[in-house]
Amino acid sequence: MRSILITLLASLAVLCALFVLVSEDRGVPSGSTLMHPERISGSRLMQAMLLRQRRSDDLKAPNKNGIIKAQQALKDDGFYLGPIDGRMTQSMREAILAFQLSNHLNVNGAIDDDTARQLGLDEK
Repeated sequence: MRSILITLLASLAVLCALFVLVSEDRGVPSGSTLMHPERISGSRLMQAMLLRQRRSDDLKAPNKNGIIKAQQALKDDGFYLGPIDGRMTQSMREAILAFQLSNHLNVNGAIDDDTARQLGLDEK
């Protein structure tokens, strides 16, 4: 009986976590998942959990113009299909993750210095 209760509680916790992840960014069209899923290994849930953890780190958030430039660069490279609007949406974070994975960068879902350099954003 106890093992059934523990299993049910664990399942409920997983369902709650999935609900939070799915409902986090309702402004993103349902077809805007990772552009190159074959380049990503591991579970999407684990990637999303890592993203949440990394967001709280000391990563410097780019300004709106920086996000626009990154969106355009990622769109040009085929990683991002969303609008060029300067918003850091879930689909933008997924595009950054896919780009970082495919370029063997530190995978953190943020536009850090190495990612910006690889995207060509640090050139003046």
